[in-house]
Amino acid sequence: MIRTVLFFLVFLALRATPGQAQSTAATDVPALPNGRPAHYKTPPKTKNRLFFIQRNLNQNTIVYDAKLNADGSFQSDPIDAYWLRYGSTGERKELTWLQRTFAYGYNAKRDKKNGSYWVTLTAWDGRKIHLHKDSSGKPVATLTIDGKYARLDYIWVYADNSGTWPKVFHVDLHGTDMLTGRPVFERIKN
Repeated sequence: MIRTVLFFLVFLALRATPGQAQSTAATDVPALPNGRPAHYKTPPKTKNRLFFIQRNLNQNTIVYDAKLNADGSFQSDPIDAYWLRYGSTGERKELTWLQRTFAYGYNAKRDKKNGSYWVTLTAWDGRKIHLHKDSSGKPVATLTIDGKYARLDYIWVYADNSGTWPKVFHVDLHGTDMLTGRPVFERIKN
């Protein structure tokens, strides 16, 4: 299931970014130990930033921000997901219907007990993400990463586009342990 979903995720992303340089060889760019190239831009932290997704195929980034009401509670549609087109000018672009529906969208179910949300990503529903406020009132997305309760910081997708169809090799979850504050990492191989 994860193979099919991740394949579709990368395929849609490639079709959504025509004309972008799409490096596929790991040796083409300098890499950090986790595989994310050092020259890739990190979206700026904002008060509502939850996490982002980047891929080795180009620098365009999918960003997920919390949508809050004036009183600080989550809106009924609690996440604003969009592109930052770092592969070109860095401008914000909305996700297309196809991208939201089959790749980078999400499903959210409100927890009536405390106003938080349980979220699954459209491309991978293997783990639920808990959208809630931390002790300081900042919105956070948490899940289990490598067996630890962690804030999700970003997802790195590594794929090869040299064949007829893109092939996802692995997806890396990067986060921060909510108890210790240390970085946590988990690789999901395809």
